[in-house]
Amino acid sequence: TAWADQSGNAFNAAPPTTTARPAFVSNSANGYPTLDFDGTDDQLWVNDNAALDLTQWHFFIVPLIDTQKDYNAFVVKGNDVNENYEMLGFADASMHMPIFYTDASRTFPNSTTSQLTATANIFEYTYSSAVGRDVYRNNNNIYTDNENKTPATNNFSLYIGNERNTTGRFLNGDLAEVIMYNARLNSAQRIIVNNYLAAKYNCTLTANDIYVQDNAANGNFDHDVAGIGRVDASNIQNDSRGSGIVRIINPTGLDNNEYYIWGHNNGVLGAYTTTDYPSGQGLQGRLVRIWRGTEQGAITSFDVRFDLTGLGSVTASHLRLLVDTDNDGTFVDETAAGGGVISGASSLGANIYAFTGVTAMNNNLRFTLGTTSISATPLPIELADFNAIYSDNKVLINWSTVSEQNNDYFTIEKSKDGINYTSVSMIKGTSNSTSRLDYTETDFSPFHGLSYYRLKQTDHDGKISYSQVAAVNFKLSKGTFAVSPNPTDGPIHLEFKGFQNQEILVVIRDMSGKEYYAKVLIADEESKLIANDSENKLPPGTYIVIASTINELYSQKLIIK
Repeated sequence: TAWADQSGNAFNAAPPTTTARPAFVSNSANGYPTLDFDGTDDQLWVNDNAALDLTQWHFFIVPLIDTQKDYNAFVVKGNDVNENYEMLGFADASMHMPIFYTDASRTFPNSTTSQLTATANIFEYTYSSAVGRDVYRNNNNIYTDNENKTPATNNFSLYIGNERNTTGRFLNGDLAEVIMYNARLNSAQRIIVNNYLAAKYNCTLTANDIYVQDNAANGNFDHDVAGIGRVDASNIQNDSRGSGIVRIINPTGLDNNEYYIWGHNNGVLGAYTTTDYPSGQGLQGRLVRIWRGTEQGAITSFDVRFDLTGLGSVTASHLRLLVDTDNDGTFVDETAAGGGVISGASSLGANIYAFTGVTAMNNNLRFTLGTTSISATPLPIELADFNAIYSDNKVLINWSTVSEQNNDYFTIEKSKDGINYTSVSMIKGTSNSTSRLDYTETDFSPFHGLSYYRLKQTDHDGKISYSQVAAVNFKLSKGTFAVSPNPTDGPIHLEFKGFQNQEILVVIRDMSGKEYYAKVLIADEESKLIANDSENKLPPGTYIVIASTINELYSQKLIIK
């Protein structure tokens, strides 16, 4: 229903109709999901904003092509022959990058052929009038020019998976990620972003494939990869966090062609269920998640910061930075004297905790975070899931925790724009728990149209954290939709009133989102349709039946006995 913008600008992408929604495909690219566009009508739109009207840019996309054709539209701002910017695939698997300029001229070059494939690849497109246009595939240049004109901006929406006011340009393939910068990156930044994407989606870079901890032999530290580095005095990135909780900043001795790039093993940010922490050092546990870094060159030191928002009560003096200095894959044998147990963390506010002047995190070494007091510095509260589902003119909200420490209460919040949130209700927490706990709440007055829900968690000491955001699309209609009998242990009948010869997509999902049934039905006036027969009987439980037409969405809760 929506692809949420991760930049903080709330440039969220949404389908223009319910039938235009791409499919969410889990575990599609190296364990990460993709959005699958069917090549027929799937597309997402981002409402026009001045910040999206660009005269220079640096884009990264990770596509997987199902059918090579003219024209697979990836990202387009503008109409055909009037594009502010565009990335589009051709049948010969080349990348097409037209620009319409302020002098009313237009260039529309293609890259070399055979670049787009059915597997994930990193495509990078950068333009500025000072330098020109460059396009890369997996950090290998596949097109370059010296164009020096100014792109003409427009007031059209940004399209993902289609081009505005055209036919036959719906994307037939998947997108794993879209990154848009409003200026050219320097060469060090380019290398770091490419290494992040290559690790995440298992791509092999043609040049500057520096980060090697994503390899299976090194433990597949593929996740939330970020880095610092320097090509020369004019091309430096010395402060990075990326999409994870670790930030590295203030390096000393960072020379030309030196980098430190890190990622983690996707271990849960969970409480201390492991015994692998240094003994005899006063520790009582450590995070399950482990990070590992690749160092190219010999950087003298840097500061390491952790954003522990949402991870419970923290006292800085209890924290220890643990480094596997002997690179044996364990932390139990590390000592303060040997440099593997580092104290002296300071609180920088906003749940940020810093270790300064760290020298021990050298090439290939693992690191994580430990505590000397589980009771006072427990680190996390683990949120297993958070879902918001529209049903029968209300929104059903459910979430689960697998551990809680010092948890006072939860607050359900909702928003029309994804930025400004209001409170829906407050639910008491369990304080401390190491078992899975399930919570439910209902919003009986949802916003009309597309809206966003999130979970705010508050500790007993007043610290707060937030869940991921769930999008809900609620549209009122003159038509009605009913499920009967309900509850039932037999066939399900769907009754539609107020419709005449319309296609209706019926989907049945359980409360975790797992799909059990999907079929397109034709509804005549006053019709009743059997949506599930005895051969496909649903197991006992609670389900959501969703029916969508070309521009409306309906849902009902269903109980199977």
